[in-house]
Amino acid sequence: MTKLALVAAVAAIGLVACGKTADEAKTTVNPQELINSVNSYLSTAEKTCIPVPVRFGEPVAEKYETLTEPNGAQLAALVKAGLIQVAPVDGEAGMVQFTVTEEGTNYYTGLTEPAGPGFCSGTLEVDKVAEDKAVEEKGEYRRHALTYTYKVANAAAWQTQPDILAQYAKFAELVNGAGTAKMTTEVESRGRGWNVVEQTEFAN
Repeated sequence: MTKLALVAAVAAIGLVACGKTADEAKTTVNPQELINSVNSYLSTAEKTCIPVPVRFGEPVAEKYETLTEPNGAQLAALVKAGLIQVAPVDGEAGMVQFTVTEEGTNYYTGLTEPAGPGFCSGTLEVDKVAEDKAVEEKGEYRRHALTYTYKVANAAAWQTQPDILAQYAKFAELVNGAGTAKMTTEVESRGRGWNVVEQTEFAN
């Protein structure tokens, strides 16, 4: 009886230990997996892009710098940065149109809104994680809110040009906030990797 009791006790302890290990493994989160998920989202989010306020080939007044619609000051900043160039419109006196420069093609994307194609300076990446908060954990489902500072990877030289920063306020806020401003992204997992489910601009 003593031997049987001892065997039973050892078996019970083993079951408890195994259960604890399984629970611990279930709740363990690899921080790098969360970061990779956020970086994957940020690489396609076009947060570091600025729009061209007029579509290429669309005629505007020759003295475009003073226009408010489209934004002539933004056009002038893009011309000064070497991203777009201006040329007269054949058969339309006093009108000009814009095209992307050879340098501008390195940063050009046709996906940026509101009006026309835009230019992107690298991409955002997680710099340092400030907080990893478990929002929900139920069964295999987990949702975390990752708050972090960010950096701009492969930043373009024109990113810090005074005229660009002056004419694109949100872009300037993003650039100037690198390394200090915090962003929060929610990610979720159902047991097979992590995916972004919600993005907020800046954490309070």
